[in-house]
Amino acid sequence: MVGRSSLAVVTPVLAAMGHQCCPLPTALFSTHTGGFSPVEQLDATAFFEGALHAWQAQEIDFDCVYTGYLRTPEQAQIALGAVRQSTASLKVADPAMADHGKLYSGFGPEMVDAMGALCHAADLITPNITEAVMLAGWDYKEKYTVQELKDLCAQLGQQYGAQVILTGAPTEDGSVICVGQGAASWEHFTLNCSYVDASYPGTGDLFCAVTTGALLRGNALQSAAELALRFVESAARATYAAGSDPRFGLAFEPLLSDLVPQREEPREGRQWRY
Repeated sequence: MVGRSSLAVVTPVLAAMGHQCCPLPTALFSTHTGGFSPVEQLDATAFFEGALHAWQAQEIDFDCVYTGYLRTPEQAQIALGAVRQSTASLKVADPAMADHGKLYSGFGPEMVDAMGALCHAADLITPNITEAVMLAGWDYKEKYTVQELKDLCAQLGQQYGAQVILTGAPTEDGSVICVGQGAASWEHFTLNCSYVDASYPGTGDLFCAVTTGALLRGNALQSAAELALRFVESAARATYAAGSDPRFGLAFEPLLSDLVPQREEPREGRQWRY
């Protein structure tokens, strides 16, 4: 696929962070749909469901399950069944279905319900502001007060019984923040991010991938989100400075070494320091 989004982002990031990633595509695209046309698509629902059955038959399970873009409500239902059956200690749902106040092309209200069901089965959800208001039943608007964002985050946490990171939330004072809420104390945290005057597809995928990789290392939610946000910021600044076509996404590859765990070689055995 041309363009950096979905598995093209998640797989190398998790690998760089020291985790074996077992990607399971739900569709194949010639390019992502954010600015390219025409887009050749191949539905992989039959393969997706068959692969899950094959894993279950072999009793293969994982430390983490992570769901992102799904092409249809049917695929979301299949994914939901697999997430519920999994014994993974971390279940992450990125409800990738909307942006800029509207659903992605080809999606209807039934996709919101399908993604909501997946969020109920997750330990962590990472919606952008558009997805968050859709999941909560709020009206979309261009800017929010910090208190509104905290209230939205709190509602989602209670509604879905999950930790929440609300990404790329625009505030009334012109800043963009990341709002999070952990399940243990239900206390909010806010992280400020610098603004880059460009829109890059796959930014949410990059943020969620780094956050997930950090959580699997044992980071707390806020520190995982902080690491992800700073990495996305660095990639955005570098991509913007290079004058790259935004359709191709964030040029994060030269920065992957920043995510690689440092290795020490003591006399006996091997020890990893994160």
